[in-house]
Amino acid sequence: MATSTPAPWSELPHDVLDLIIDRLVSSPPRRGFFPSAWSLVRWVLGFSADFEKVRRDRHWVSAADRARFRAVCRSWHLAMRRHLSASRQLPWIVMSDGSFYTPSDDVCTSPPRLPTLPSNTTCIGSTDDWLTIDFTDAKKMHSYSLHNPFTGITVPLPELDAVIGDVSELFMVRKVLLRSTPSDIIAVMTNSRNRPLILIRTGKGVWLPEPQTGPFIYIVDIAFLGDKLYGITEAEDLVSLSIDFDSDGIPTVTSIERLIRHPPGYYHFGVWSDDDDNSESGINDVGTKDKVTNIDEGHIEVPSKEDSEEHALDELEKKTDDDVILEGATCWIDDEVPYEPKDFITLNRHLVKSCGKLLMVKRQLHWPSYSINFTRKVEVYEADVNGDAHWVPISGGLGSQALFISRFFCKSISTREDVDQDALHFIDTGEKYDMKSQSLSPSWKEIDYHGSTWIFSPELVV
Repeated sequence: MATSTPAPWSELPHDVLDLIIDRLVSSPPRRGFFPSAWSLVRWVLGFSADFEKVRRDRHWVSAADRARFRAVCRSWHLAMRRHLSASRQLPWIVMSDGSFYTPSDDVCTSPPRLPTLPSNTTCIGSTDDWLTIDFTDAKKMHSYSLHNPFTGITVPLPELDAVIGDVSELFMVRKVLLRSTPSDIIAVMTNSRNRPLILIRTGKGVWLPEPQTGPFIYIVDIAFLGDKLYGITEAEDLVSLSIDFDSDGIPTVTSIERLIRHPPGYYHFGVWSDDDDNSESGINDVGTKDKVTNIDEGHIEVPSKEDSEEHALDELEKKTDDDVILEGATCWIDDEVPYEPKDFITLNRHLVKSCGKLLMVKRQLHWPSYSINFTRKVEVYEADVNGDAHWVPISGGLGSQALFISRFFCKSISTREDVDQDALHFIDTGEKYDMKSQSLSPSWKEIDYHGSTWIFSPELVV
């Protein structure tokens, strides 16, 4: 009697593959429910115990698992692509302690920690599918690395360790951006006026501007577009930084151009002075000393230097010799009771690359004295650098894009889901702003988002 030969993996019917993917992406089946399909997937993909435990607890599937599925053969690859294109894809929310959520998750009182994340580390930033992590030893020395939770790869950044060294309690890494891969240029923003921007190329070296010089000390957010690095200032200048490699392969800023100039008027914060521009070329010499101009205490009320917290901040800065850049323009709402807690608003600006263009997201965040903070106003502008360069207000939509905004990383992704099209997701409050209806929806869950960042699976990294 002839024995039948099992069909090759590539000949599995589409409906069977869809069942396998459904069980893979949702949760392990109940006993007796598609056991053969689940056993098949476990045998083919070789899941690790750690990831399987997380999947049981949190009902998720890692990008590494999907990659193994696609690698079986062409038909499996196409089946997974077909499934993902039809499903809602959202980034994860990673907290500073390494625990994580996805916006579509149910409320979880005890979220799991990323299983590949090294112990005793803090997440301080992200770019696409890479996290920036900080290990601080007993002597308060920092050791920085990049970590990819989807592959488990960790890339040390000894060049950044050497530059930062022993810093004050107030020192903070504000953003870490990769131009492409960890072997390419890495841009680091800090809150120190002495090293506000650091360019790194692993294995080669670092570049820093002269301490306390413009426009670097005024830049509040950065984004790579093509080979260039762009920055916006609190006064809404748009700055272009051209970067090249020197003979040793170290990245260097070769020229600076102000593409959009801040509107004339008075500002309660320091602005990039017009005197710093080269009148003939519009290019500022790298490292030129800058000035703080147009200080107007009456434009927006600034906390008094006699305030105890401000005084403590000044004293700590004097002790540590670390001139700190404060973030966000602040406006008090209630002046009636000067000695009581006050409501106030911070105005934040984010620079986002979207469809080959640069967008500025302006957001007023209301901080009630006895309640949780919430978004008060959202505006989105597109940079028009032709002719009379200016920021152009955007209304009506984002071209089927969804913007994910956080302090540490912002990203624009294309989406087919009506619920996400033309929407801005704010990680710190969990709010979603609909550009078409100009409405805000409440947060998707009640958790503490402080210090959190977005991280995107490889399928969302384009």
